[in-house]
Amino acid sequence: MLALLLSISTVLIPPFPAPASLRGEIFGDLRLAEKYLADTKIELKCGEEVVTATTDSLGSFRLSAKASGKCTVTVTYEKQTPSLSVVVFDKPARYRLVIEAKDGKYVLKRV
Repeated sequence: MLALLLSISTVLIPPFPAPASLRGEIFGDLRLAEKYLADTKIELKCGEEVVTATTDSLGSFRLSAKASGKCTVTVTYEKQTPSLSVVVFDKPARYRLVIEAKDGKYVLKRV
């Protein structure tokens, strides 16, 4: 009986990482006022893991991390790096982000 249980557990528990669909993911767009920002570096940091991407020609992005929970999104724009705390879930979450100028510095906000 024990041998049967062990053979079943090896079949049911695959020895490979979880598929990408089970990873934490955020997606959305980035803009400055009404202008969507193309080719802008965006970074997602969850604990020790850092994932980077560049927005496409329409300012859209998609970032996947192995972790979920509280993370930080940082954008590099005109030699500044405004950031924002986000929560990454097991299912993809949409973030519409906007950069605003405040007292000579850029601030990243969710709209």
